[in-house]
Amino acid sequence: MANFFEFMLGLLKEPAIMVGLIAFIGLIAQKADVSTILKGTIKTVMGFLILGFGAGALVGALNHFSVVFTEAFGVSGVIPNNEAIVALAQEAFGYEMALIMFFSFVVNIVLARITPLKFIFLTGHHTMFMSMLVAVILSTAGIKGTALVALGSIIVGSLMVIMPAIAQKYTEKVMGTDQLAMGHFSTFSYLVAGFIGDKFGDKSKSTEDINVPKSLMFLRDTPVAVATTMALFFMMAQLSPVVIL
Repeated sequence: MANFFEFMLGLLKEPAIMVGLIAFIGLIAQKADVSTILKGTIKTVMGFLILGFGAGALVGALNHFSVVFTEAFGVSGVIPNNEAIVALAQEAFGYEMALIMFFSFVVNIVLARITPLKFIFLTGHHTMFMSMLVAVILSTAGIKGTALVALGSIIVGSLMVIMPAIAQKYTEKVMGTDQLAMGHFSTFSYLVAGFIGDKFGDKSKSTEDINVPKSLMFLRDTPVAVATTMALFFMMAQLSPVVIL
């Protein structure tokens, strides 16, 4: 029996399994059918694992790019990337991150219920990023175990209602409804942009009205745009020594 409990504890400490369990509980709470529960749970686990594998490949590519860029321009630095950083930190704080994700959503629901801030934060990947960030920061402050998860959940859960609230004024102006909110932890930048746009922008014009040549429409696809941009950066960095000489 002791071995069984050790096995279950070890299994639950796997971040992908923990996140899948959270999805499983959520789907049951939504009264989804068996097929949806199975698909949702399996896709969540697979997605979490794919994130880790993809981030590993991304980190490898960025490391190569960093070397080439440093050799070409004599400039050194770091290349920040949310997905890569979170994937690397999963090895040490994946279990804590998963628990903070789950309980922060509970805190979010409670605060939305008992306070005037009626916002439910559904941007899952940003919740994951913030949960990992908070877990790492609290651990460096010497906070561990249950205290880390509890405090982290309160912090992230509170941000999940505060962040949409501070930009809601501008979100309503753009969307034309109060039924949607901006679920993002970089809301302060949107707040500044909204203030500047409100004071100095021309509301009669919209970027949606800009005519983009059909030959460039493929750049509206995010993966294609990112791949094209990175390819250009690699080419520039690789050719720059030749150009400089």
